Amino acid sequence: MRDVGSDKDEDEMTDKHMTTVSQHYFVDESDKPSFSIAIIENMKEEYGLFVWPCSVILAEYVWQQRYRFSGANVVELGAGTSLPGLVAAKVGSNVTLTDDSNRIEVLKNMRRVCEMNKLNCRLLMTSLPPSHICSRVLQDQSSLRLIIIEVGIILLSS
Repeated sequence: MRDVGSDKDEDEMTDKHMTTVSQHYFVDESDKPSFSIAIIENMKEEYGLFVWPCSVILAEYVWQQRYRFSGANVVELGAGTSLPGLVAAKVGSNVTLTDDSNRIEVLKNMRRVCEMNKLNCRLLMTSLPPSHICSRVLQDQSSLRLIIIEVGIILLSS
């Protein structure tokens, strides 16, 4: 016979074993790492808790275009592990990271990752789907210099 409370303990142990910290290095022209970003990842079903390949590509784009992002206001929608937004913060952007308000575990992870990397990003949980926000943003493009849309992530620089 199993104790009812032991299922919760097993779930916590499984989460602990599935959690890792990945390091993402960004290199300048001298081929020496300029900085790295540490991301806490958990490979369970919650898709906002691991780094997607497109996030790595978008983060590298932000790094390569860092002079365009320095001093810009950046919003990352559906940030999840927040790699592109964290790179934008590292290069001098004012960053707001957003995700679904029903995903508290993702918010906690975003907060821990910001603290771990010593970055001050604004965290915003929203019940609005990214598609709704995107349609509003795209209606008035006059104040925007750059829009990047990549698998539910939008970075805005004004």
